[in-house]
Amino acid sequence: MRAMKVTENIWWVGAIDWNLRDFHGFETPQGSTYNCYLVMGETGVALIDTTKAPFVPELLSRIESVVPLEKITHIVVNHVEPDHNGGLPEVMAAMPQARVVASPAGVKGVADYHNGLVVEPVKADDVIDLGGRTLRFLPMSMVHWPDSMFTYCPEERVLMPNDAFGQHVSSNARFASDFGLDEAMRELGIYYANILLPLGTAVGKAIDKVLETGWEIDVVAPSHGLIWRGEEFGRVVEAYQRWGAGEKRDKAVVVYSTMWGSTAALATRIADAMAAEGIEVSVYDLAVSPVAHITYELLEAKALVLGSPTLHHGMLYRVAGYLQYLAGLKPTGRIAGVFSSYGWSKGAEKQMTARLEEIGFEMPIESYTVKFRPEDEDFAEVTEWAGKLAEAVKAL
Repeated sequence: MRAMKVTENIWWVGAIDWNLRDFHGFETPQGSTYNCYLVMGETGVALIDTTKAPFVPELLSRIESVVPLEKITHIVVNHVEPDHNGGLPEVMAAMPQARVVASPAGVKGVADYHNGLVVEPVKADDVIDLGGRTLRFLPMSMVHWPDSMFTYCPEERVLMPNDAFGQHVSSNARFASDFGLDEAMRELGIYYANILLPLGTAVGKAIDKVLETGWEIDVVAPSHGLIWRGEEFGRVVEAYQRWGAGEKRDKAVVVYSTMWGSTAALATRIADAMAAEGIEVSVYDLAVSPVAHITYELLEAKALVLGSPTLHHGMLYRVAGYLQYLAGLKPTGRIAGVFSSYGWSKGAEKQMTARLEEIGFEMPIESYTVKFRPEDEDFAEVTEWAGKLAEAVKAL
C-alpha cells in the first residue's frame, strides 16, 4: 500500500473505504477515507489518528512503506468514534513502544470503548517534541464529540483537525485541488449539513479558537476525504462561518413522496410557481433521492415545502422518516409549507404540520390539500398558494 507526502515531513498513511454507502444513517455514494498522518521528526515519529478496525492492515502497510513500525514513538487519538478509534488496540499492539495520547475526555472515551484501555491525556498547553518537529493540541469539545481534538505541527504549518473540514469521498486524489475544488466544496457542504448542522455554534467557536491561536496554516488535513492547501482553506473557513451563522438565501426545497402521481403533480406546479416569483427551487422525490443531498440543499434554503398523500390517515413512511432524520439535525430559522393529496380521508397534512412545528419550522400559511387527481382549478389554487409561500420566503 502506497503512502503519499503531504508536506516534506508529513505523510498520509490512511485507508480508502471505496464501498461505504451509509454513515450515521445518511448515504455516502462516494465512499470515504480514514485519513491518518505520520509526522516525521529527527528523534520521533507520531501517528495522528487511527482507523476503523477492518482497515488496520491497510494502515500498517502504508506506514511500513515510509518507516518501520518500531520507529513510531507516539500515537495521537484526536477522536474516539469507531471510524477513527475502532482499530486502536490492534495499532497499539503493532507498535507497543509508542506513547498514546488523547484529550482528557478522549482518555475516558478510549477506556469506555475498549474495556479499560489506558492512554495518556494531553492539554492545550502541552507540546510533544519529535526532534525538529513538534505537536501542539487544541481540545475541541462537540466538534463533533466531547473528546474531539485538533493537532497542529507548526514547523510544517499543518493542522490535523479530525472530523472538522472533512468530507466523505473515496479517491486516489489526496488533495482537493486534484479532485476538483468545486466538487470538494460540495462534499464539504454535504458533510456539514448531515453531521455538523446541529453543532453550528460549537463549530463557529472552534474556528474562532483556531484563528485566535495565531497559528500559521498552509495545509488542513482532516480525517475524512480531501486535504485543503493554501487559499483553499480560506474558502472552507468562509463556508463554515456562513453555515454556522445560519445565513440563507431566497431558496425553497420541495420534497415529497407520492403514490399515484397526484402529489408529484402538485410538487411540480409549486416549484414552477415559486420560481416564477424569483425563488431558487430544488425538487426531490424521497423515493429516489438521497436524503443527505436533500439536506445539503436545505443548508442555505429558507424554506422546506413538504408533500405527501394520505395513507392510513397519515403521511407516507418516507416523509415521516425524513422528518425524523431532520429532527436530529435541528434546522432552525426556516419556514415550511405543507401540501397533500387524499382519496377517501385526509390526515397527512395534519401530521406533517405538527411534526414540522415540533422540529422548529415556522408555518406562515395553511396547508394545501386536493382530493384525488388535481384538475385545472386545483392547479390554479396551488399556484396561488405557492405564490404566498414565495412572498413569505422573501420576507424571512
